[in-house]
Amino acid sequence: MTEPIVDRRIATADPPPTGIPNPIHDGDGADAAGYAGALVAGVRTYGWAAQTITRALGDGWLTIGWVDFTLRRPLFAGEEVTITVRRSSSGAGVWDVACAASGRGGDRLVLDGTAGIGEAAWLPELDPPEPAPGQDPPPVRPTYDLDTIPVGEPLRPLRVFVKPDAARRLATDDLAIEDTRFTRSDRPLVHPYFLAGRMAPLTRHNFTYGPTIHVRSQIQHRGEARAGQDITVGARIVDAYDRNDHWYQVLDGVVTGSEADAEHGAELARIRHHTIFRPRGTTMPAPIRS
Repeated sequence: MTEPIVDRRIATADPPPTGIPNPIHDGDGADAAGYAGALVAGVRTYGWAAQTITRALGDGWLTIGWVDFTLRRPLFAGEEVTITVRRSSSGAGVWDVACAASGRGGDRLVLDGTAGIGEAAWLPELDPPEPAPGQDPPPVRPTYDLDTIPVGEPLRPLRVFVKPDAARRLATDDLAIEDTRFTRSDRPLVHPYFLAGRMAPLTRHNFTYGPTIHVRSQIQHRGEARAGQDITVGARIVDAYDRNDHWYQVLDGVVTGSEADAEHGAELARIRHHTIFRPRGTTMPAPIRS
């Protein structure tokens, strides 16, 4: 059996938010949700894992690969993270991914999942809306509960132009990594952590939330994502439920880039995003105006 690929990193604090912030990533918001301090964004934990996945599976994973990961425990800045990617005994072409943390929170598993090349077995289950141009947020971003959640309705897509300098900072500043694929001077690749992280700003582009907690992502890469283009994400809520007084929602999304002959660009990824949109012990805030 092939030896596992192992990397170690020190978790850094989240960079200042560029959009509407998630209170779970600052001290007060994390305290309100019952945590001992500001949580490192789960999608950044995945960003470090994605580096190791690419080392194991090769550059092709960035364009035709898939990953299914679950965030198991909180991660705090300053902790050491050990990322291990190894061939799985569950089937040919499947790799197991695990991120273990040690530090103020003790020794624990913070992320685990699987990854591979080609089309994921679960891809046909995803039901994102058709790609569409970006739209402004609604005049008032509404809230909802489990009885009023707009299941099945396409959300207003969110578009952002990713400059080459911004793409480089995703790697060097957000993740504290040096990788020429994501820092080359002309048009670097956009780090896969950015694509995975599009669903959270999309939901806050459409609705008002308090603290939210990223739980799981299933991501199918569909094309090469390079800087110097508009990247648009659209989605719809496909499920919602209560578990132990946490309110969960599941969204199916599609990420597109503007460089293509297609009307709304080239498809870069499909994503199923699982999140707690109202953690136990918190309340939904009042709707805000855009």
